[in-house]
Amino acid sequence: MITRFLLALLFLLATPVAAQAAADSVALDGPWRFRQGDDAAWARPGLDDGAWRTLSVPGSWDEQIGDYDGFGWYRREVVLPEGMRGAPVGIRFGTVGDVFELYWNGIKVGGAGRMPPDFVEGVTPSLFLVPDSVLAKAADGRHVVAVRVYNDYAYGGLMMPVRVGRYDVLAARGSPRAVVIGGLVSFFLAIGIYHTAFWFRRRRARENLMFAAVCLCISLYGATYAQEVQRVVMPVMNPYRVGLLALLAGGPAYVALVNRLFGLRGGRRTRMVNLAFAAVFAVALVLPLRLLANFNQWIDGMLVVGLLLTVARAWKAARPSDTPATPHARTLLVGTAAFSAALSYDLLSEYIAFIPVARILPGVGGVFWIGFLVFLVAVGTATAGQWALTEVAALVDPLTELSRRHVLEDALRRETGRLKRTGGSLALVMVDLDHFKRINDTHGHRVGDQVLARVGRLLRSSARNLDLPARFGGEEFAVLVYDAELEGALAFAERFRTNLREMRVPVEGRAAVEVTASLGVAVGSDLVDPEALIEAADRALYRAKSEGRDRLVSVTVEGPDRVTAFVER
Repeated sequence: MITRFLLALLFLLATPVAAQAAADSVALDGPWRFRQGDDAAWARPGLDDGAWRTLSVPGSWDEQIGDYDGFGWYRREVVLPEGMRGAPVGIRFGTVGDVFELYWNGIKVGGAGRMPPDFVEGVTPSLFLVPDSVLAKAADGRHVVAVRVYNDYAYGGLMMPVRVGRYDVLAARGSPRAVVIGGLVSFFLAIGIYHTAFWFRRRRARENLMFAAVCLCISLYGATYAQEVQRVVMPVMNPYRVGLLALLAGGPAYVALVNRLFGLRGGRRTRMVNLAFAAVFAVALVLPLRLLANFNQWIDGMLVVGLLLTVARAWKAARPSDTPATPHARTLLVGTAAFSAALSYDLLSEYIAFIPVARILPGVGGVFWIGFLVFLVAVGTATAGQWALTEVAALVDPLTELSRRHVLEDALRRETGRLKRTGGSLALVMVDLDHFKRINDTHGHRVGDQVLARVGRLLRSSARNLDLPARFGGEEFAVLVYDAELEGALAFAERFRTNLREMRVPVEGRAAVEVTASLGVAVGSDLVDPEALIEAADRALYRAKSEGRDRLVSVTVEGPDRVTAFVER
């Protein structure tokens, strides 16, 4: 009972809003009268258009009448609702290919683009105010809307919805196309700028520079669909040419990025692809616009073939056998395939009638932007993962899986600074494997690497979780023992020596390798500095080696110039 009451109340509340919305504007979707050719008399309200053919709006010419370039006229009668009469009236057009002029009751009230030869492919949404003097010519409220369209490339006509209504309401609602593409372009532009800045700080990250170039080219391509950009660019270069050049400029960057991310060699094929892009770019830069529009289908074909080849190479690199050499290969493959498939689908839908134009994003035809979003996420994930691996490699020695020397030195500087503020003690243990060169000379470097790796694992297992073992260089190691007096540091050092004596590294066909080490232990107080502690531990280690190796020498450091006697164990 309560549910029914709430539903009824919701219906009563929503009905006035819906009715008001319907009264504010009317969609002019559906059948329009259409005729090929051009005659200024076709705008007259009293014209008999009964013999004209019928086309559906929204819809492009190639979908309904086949391939046609030139002029075409649309006509439709419009009856304004009672609530709209007396208010300022506007009419909004979605995408129109390529340029058009609007006539209301036989009078021209607006248009977008310039008639041939200066066309703009896919004129963006346009809103026009219908003057009161034009509305007054139809006293009975019945108006005739005529649209003169000129198309010079691939498709034409009223390709997106047309809506008439109160001008203030239509202006307030804005265009979903402008919002969607504007948001996407801004997002890709921000990503491109971010990766460019990242590359300036880390010049080794060439994949970030390539990714930035792709994002910036896509942003420029999308920006050419904005009316504001078209108005600025048109006096210098047709926006259609600018967008095409942006795509062609991004092609080599895209190929280089895929090669870089998948660890593929450029080689002769890549050079040929880049030369093809450069040649087509030069042609597109100077070719007259009409010829360029016809030549564009060959450019689109080249892009489709190139994208398919790129996906094929990416798939080969992402196969399980190659995965270890290509981190995040499967993630990248998904992004590359999604972007390539989306762009290929949009290009093919322009020329093959049975492939419909996808309508997924509001006011935007095609799936290109969605495919690039997937590609962006995939590349972002992969580059972040690769830099995480790079950062780990910079901090961790890959053979022993211990921290590198500079990590320990940074930690030592921080810890001695803390001791000066809070007091306490700190120990540094230096470890040098005895006669390690003999192991390499006798058994080879592969066995030597196995020894180093085993020693690294042994140091980690012998130390506490809070201590920091590191490879100091070659066969020398160091362990930073936090909050440790001399007794605690010696306990760790003896524990490691005992475990090391028991360690055996098997060698095929020979006796297992036994390893010993010399250790120097230095313990510092709150007055010690990092250089003094390292120097003291190094001197203790040198004494342990000079007095016969396989032994431990300790020393207490109370300041830069205060070192107690060395004690051998």
